[in-house]
Amino acid sequence: MAIEKSVFNQGKMQMFLLQEYGLHLTESQHLSMGTANCYKVSCKEGNYFFKEYQKEYTLQTVERETELVDYLYSKGFPVARFIKTISGNSCTLFKGHVISLQEYLEGKSYLNDLPHNLLKDSAKYLGVLHSILKDYPMESSLDEKWAASISVEAVNKKYDRLLEALERENADPNYSRIKEDFLFKKELFSHIEDMKGYFKGITYTPSHGDYTSCQLICDGDHVKAVIDFTSAAKLPAIWEIMRSYIQAGACRNGEAFDTTDFALYVKEYMKYAQLTKRDLEAMPYVYMFQLSRSAYGYEEYLISKTENREALLDFAFWRTDICREVYRKADAISEALLHLI
Repeated sequence: MAIEKSVFNQGKMQMFLLQEYGLHLTESQHLSMGTANCYKVSCKEGNYFFKEYQKEYTLQTVERETELVDYLYSKGFPVARFIKTISGNSCTLFKGHVISLQEYLEGKSYLNDLPHNLLKDSAKYLGVLHSILKDYPMESSLDEKWAASISVEAVNKKYDRLLEALERENADPNYSRIKEDFLFKKELFSHIEDMKGYFKGITYTPSHGDYTSCQLICDGDHVKAVIDFTSAAKLPAIWEIMRSYIQAGACRNGEAFDTTDFALYVKEYMKYAQLTKRDLEAMPYVYMFQLSRSAYGYEEYLISKTENREALLDFAFWRTDICREVYRKADAISEALLHLI
């Protein structure tokens, strides 16, 4: 679900690839994955993954990603390597957008619908990734200091602004559902001060930052590679673990959160990377803290009226339903995880 219109057409891409990479484009296919504009480009020289980053991304940000991918490749972790430009750069600029080119890995990716038999591999590679990156230098995100800085008042003001925008759209067929979601998140966030304490004493680790099913290249019943390290940062390990399980497709179509199945996912992860008792206890609360404050999808639908706004709203509805489910079962999830040690 690209959130910005691409700056390329076939002719511009053909010229760009020839000038920057010395490649002769024969066909391009826009891929419906992630929030950037991504393409499979077929050239006389082979197939590649072409990525046009959103305007917010800088060359320095993407260069850090390319360095990380090189490091992971050197450690035997399955990634898609970046292709250098003619001048030897790992990425470049075109009309204000950072552009990169990577190996195109044949396989299948999933969007919040990862087959259940691939969950074990997903947990495995996340554990292996955290083990490899244990001492890799990265900026911290979602840490204890960050959690302490989050203001209930500021988040409530954000939702109040969105409620005002919603009232201007009161004829919208989604009006009632959106309003119900906002009121739920406002009520949940009133308890957020209690949840801030769960960020203390947990494990923080360099991580992917967006480890979801659409970032896995799969081949049959196993994961072939992990891609897109744009959001890499030092994070609560438990946030990435729980998010990766849920984003794989948990609670789709009104299904209940399967606490037992999730515990098996965490158990598989722990074969490759360690978690403490504190981590297991805190996991649902750390996950819920971030999810409850996020208005992603609603803002794009109501304020910026982004391309693909309907799909983004459906995603927002799903995440809020997950938030409700985790809120109801948080204590039971913690208890099930604590039985792993």
